[in-house]
Amino acid sequence: MTSGSGQRHQPRIGIMGAGAIGLYVGGMLAGHGAPVAFAARGRTLEALSRGLAITRLGGFKIELKPHQYRAGDIGTLAGCDIVLFCTKSGDTGTAATGLSRVVDPGTTIISLQNGIGNVEILEKCLPGCSVVAGTVPFNVVRMSPNAVHCAMEGTVLVGPGKGSQHLVAAASSSPLAVGIREDIDAVLWGKLLLNLNNGLNVLSGVPLRRQFEDPAYREVLALAMEELLAVLEAAGIQPAGATRTSPSLIPKILRLPTWLFRIVARQQLRMDESARSSSWDDLVAGRQPETAFLNGAVCRLAEEHGMRAPVNRMICEQVDLAFAEGQSPQLSGKEMRALAYQATK
Repeated sequence: MTSGSGQRHQPRIGIMGAGAIGLYVGGMLAGHGAPVAFAARGRTLEALSRGLAITRLGGFKIELKPHQYRAGDIGTLAGCDIVLFCTKSGDTGTAATGLSRVVDPGTTIISLQNGIGNVEILEKCLPGCSVVAGTVPFNVVRMSPNAVHCAMEGTVLVGPGKGSQHLVAAASSSPLAVGIREDIDAVLWGKLLLNLNNGLNVLSGVPLRRQFEDPAYREVLALAMEELLAVLEAAGIQPAGATRTSPSLIPKILRLPTWLFRIVARQQLRMDESARSSSWDDLVAGRQPETAFLNGAVCRLAEEHGMRAPVNRMICEQVDLAFAEGQSPQLSGKEMRALAYQATK
């Protein structure tokens, strides 16, 4: 990206959705010199006026001062070259419509959201922009309105494009790893495979690491994943992993004895004891669930191909009940497994 004088300058990066992911990605970039603007409101906006604290697995810590970034209403994103879209999936349409009144034609919009279907909504609401799919295959926990903790290692993955190249360049001087994947659509389906656990984390009410220690929980997740893999095969879609592990092998790994699972999945289990899913964060914060874009996406694709996805439908129904009641049912692994097998009858 060059200025009028031909000199190279850093892209102006906007963050639409100052939640855990938005604050982490934007803060990592801003903390190492990138011009970053956050669209925020309420407690988050007030807290950002005092600074932003970021920690990460392994002891990394950075504390940003307010002068290192800009924060304000959606108008703060005017003039940005790249906007990282980090809102919850259920808010995509409303947020994108508001953003359309602010950004210039040609702005690159990179979706870093969970689930399937957000890119299509963004393209419809922002027809003059270049929309790129992306994903964040690691866990970030919101500790307070202006403090986040990355509980796992991983690389932000984005689709190809000039804006993506500029983002990678902007991140090159920071500890934030950003990579471009030509097969980003396949990666999104592979990421969805992992995100099928989000709802189960709501239903269990326990941290992710503890949940994965229970073979009954792992069995339910394996069943949900196998439904998605079967539907993708019927649809002619080949998912790609965000990691080296083939998506088709993950259900088999989940069914290994716990002692062997710990060894085979040791890299994936490198997470803090505090790590929970983003759906758990939504439940605690009183937001709407994203399940319709996760397990619900499996059910919709199954229906399109004359198939069923009973375990994923059960998860959707149970998560909806949990959000309606405002609390986790704290189902044990055995209780959840019983519900899964009952749903398949």
